[in-house]
Amino acid sequence: METQDIIFKIEKSIWQSFNEIDNIGLYTGLTGYILFYDSLFEAYKLEEYENKLLTAISKTNELIEYTESTMSLSSGMAGYGLTLLRLHYNDLGLEEEYLENIDNFLVKDFEQLISEKKYEFMHQSMGIAMYFIERYKKNQDIKIIEILTNFSERLITEINNDFKEVLAQYDKNRGKHYSLGLAHGVASYMNFLIYIKSNLPNLKLEINKALQLCTDFLISQRKYDNESKQYYANVISAETDNHLPSRLSWCQGDLGISNALYNAGIYLNNKALTDEAEYLMNQSAKLNFTESGVKDFGLCHGSSGVIIQLYLASLKYKINYDKEIEYWFEIMRKQTNNYEEYNWYNNVTESYFPVSNLLVGKVGLGLVILTVNNKITTKWLEVFNLL
Repeated sequence: METQDIIFKIEKSIWQSFNEIDNIGLYTGLTGYILFYDSLFEAYKLEEYENKLLTAISKTNELIEYTESTMSLSSGMAGYGLTLLRLHYNDLGLEEEYLENIDNFLVKDFEQLISEKKYEFMHQSMGIAMYFIERYKKNQDIKIIEILTNFSERLITEINNDFKEVLAQYDKNRGKHYSLGLAHGVASYMNFLIYIKSNLPNLKLEINKALQLCTDFLISQRKYDNESKQYYANVISAETDNHLPSRLSWCQGDLGISNALYNAGIYLNNKALTDEAEYLMNQSAKLNFTESGVKDFGLCHGSSGVIIQLYLASLKYKINYDKEIEYWFEIMRKQTNNYEEYNWYNNVTESYFPVSNLLVGKVGLGLVILTVNNKITTKWLEVFNLL
């Protein structure tokens, strides 16, 4: 099947699910649809996709007006605002007053999260900062830079003072613990520090010490697990030092950590870090489906997430992973029954469910295929902290 036929087939299935979507989320709902149709219209310039993009934006605005919205990057207003600011589509006519309303909606909770030292990327202040960074790049507003200055200085100071306390998370099953991966853990802090430094040069941030502290802690946790075939755990107990194994994925494990180590190595001019990044990627590329722990096609911890990270690494590291990408495309084709079924594996219930969204569903799959086939760039991966 030709690439265009695959993309059009996935798109039809995505649109069939449109009326079922009842939240505004970037990872989880309508904003993911906006990202997809903006990318699709950019790639093919078909009026059908322009109309669907505008319909998705209109429905999102209706939900915002009549339902309560959260603030996060993954499922709330920060993700929606960031996506609007990054649209390739130029005829939307975003008004400053509309964006100021998003600013006002986010800023109080953003500042509250900062005061509570809640920085996690997907749900807390680093993710919300992604919106304000993009906002400042567009309007150079002094109020926005003041917000970002306060945030970035607090974040860097907290990391420098006691990174483990910044990193620590709590839940009733795991107790106090540390995550290492790109969704919630050390790798996410590393990439975010580099992102904010490179996107806001006027702030003159000093990130070297903080980035080195993050990197040193991550490297200190390197411990190969024979079962998962991963060198870096998903979670480490702060109380027992037990390592909960990770798997081949975006959210946890060696693929995303490789990306963060490579970026840190380039920024810090540290060849040992880029060598470690390349080693991790090469080892990950050798894993087969049985060894990987992959159970579905999704971006978060499925085959499309493996594909896009191998593809991004091939561009950054200048290492050819075409053979491995082709292998995982065949796995993905089988998982989706030749792009007819799009089922996400729920680890809790150990069963499969059809899902449409960006994080684990067919919206993410569509963007991956557009990217790998050079229809769009990799820039959208920044919303997943992949640089």
